Amino acid sequence: MSAPAAADAPRPRANAAMVTAAAAHSVVGLATFLLLPPFVEAAVTDLHFSEPQIGVMSALMMSGQTAANLVASQWVRRAGWRVAASLALAGLLLANVGSMFWHAFAGFAALQCLGGFFGGSLYSLSLTVLSDSRRPDQGFAYAIGAQTMYQVVTFLAGPFLTHHGGVDAFLLLFAALCIVALLLVAWLPAHGRVAATTRGGASLLRAPVLLSLAGCFLFYVNVNAYWTYIERIGTAAGLGLSAVSNSLAISNAASMGGVFVAAWLGFRRGIVMPIAVSAAVVVVSVLMLVGPLPLPTYLVSAILYGNAWNLSMTYQYGTVHAVDTTRRGVALAPAFHNAGGAAGPAIAALFVTERNHDSVIRLVIFSVLASLACFAWAMRLHARDAAQGDSGSPGS
Repeated sequence: MSAPAAADAPRPRANAAMVTAAAAHSVVGLATFLLLPPFVEAAVTDLHFSEPQIGVMSALMMSGQTAANLVASQWVRRAGWRVAASLALAGLLLANVGSMFWHAFAGFAALQCLGGFFGGSLYSLSLTVLSDSRRPDQGFAYAIGAQTMYQVVTFLAGPFLTHHGGVDAFLLLFAALCIVALLLVAWLPAHGRVAATTRGGASLLRAPVLLSLAGCFLFYVNVNAYWTYIERIGTAAGLGLSAVSNSLAISNAASMGGVFVAAWLGFRRGIVMPIAVSAAVVVVSVLMLVGPLPLPTYLVSAILYGNAWNLSMTYQYGTVHAVDTTRRGVALAPAFHNAGGAAGPAIAALFVTERNHDSVIRLVIFSVLASLACFAWAMRLHARDAAQGDSGSPGS
């Protein structure tokens, strides 16, 4: 994948501010999802939601994000970026504040779905901003690193929030993040660059693009099935809530290794190989959750999974960016991530019980391997098209 042309690249100082704001907005757009395990635990203990209900709530939240991402692919290269970011943050703020006053399941889940829509809009915008930066590969890695650091801090605070404020404490945190993020809107460009028209006609309907987006979908079937139930898996195994939350916080800190590897390695070893390594590590990590589950095993499993997740994400966005010249695919990729994220817990909710989460583990393994197959196939077709002189993408 090549960097933007020098004439199109922002100045270094402007680029740094742009990347900082976009990375911060990527955190806020995903703030609820990134903190989903303790948020779900608070919903169970504070609001008395059932296991199937939390699966449905998570699926609705991801459905809202998916709808937003699909719409964003149409407006993200046309709308004013500062105005769009401000509207998304205002809507997300109102959804979180409203959830503090409506705790009945139907209303709460509906507001979380609405919050997912505004958060998904903000996230698609932030990824598109990063794709216009001087080094998109590093920009994606910085965003994932910022998301991981947010998780580290908030997971450590998770038990305190649950015990002293319940669900409302989490919602207050999400609302405060929206207010802080509004202060960074001025660092965004007023508008993005318009993608150049390429020989042969750029299209999102080309097979490599569709396959890479299918890979994004399947990967997040794995991620959100895992992420919705990983804290429940620990507590069902007899691990204390504080021990589980601290383990997830530690694992998120340790998973920065995946971010550093992606930022350092870039695309020097291609795109598919890091995704393949990530998939193998995911399989190993969830198999460790089968059977008796002492705390050290739970911790090591979470560390392995977190590193694999972070490593894979940079290269997934890189794959979509490489095979697509419309430059709308990166904004659309979260739609497929979130559609998969909605499907994952919805499928798992059909089979999971309070004490048995084996169906979650089987779903994670199947979907991550299917995701790898899609990314590998997409890059193979892209290479074939490039050899025939119709890649549809500049230097990959």
